[in-house]
Amino acid sequence: MTSTRGTQKAWVSGFISGIIAFLTSLLTAFQGPTTGLDTITMSQWITAVLAFVVAFGGTGTITYKTPNSAPVEQEAR
Repeated sequence: MTSTRGTQKAWVSGFISGIIAFLTSLLTAFQGPTTGLDTITMSQWITAVLAFVVAFGGTGTITYKTPNSAPVEQEAR
């Protein structure tokens, strides 16, 4: 069960990091005197998608390879 939980954690971690990287890249593209989805060039879209892929792959892999810590048992009071 631990590997399944670790796998799920890696997918979620990678996806969230990818979304943040994608949105940050688009936010950078929106800066300027005229803004809007129609002002973003194809290369800026490609950069945003690549940012998502790199963040997803990097964060997901690192999270998957990092072992979960053992549960801490509390002493009875």
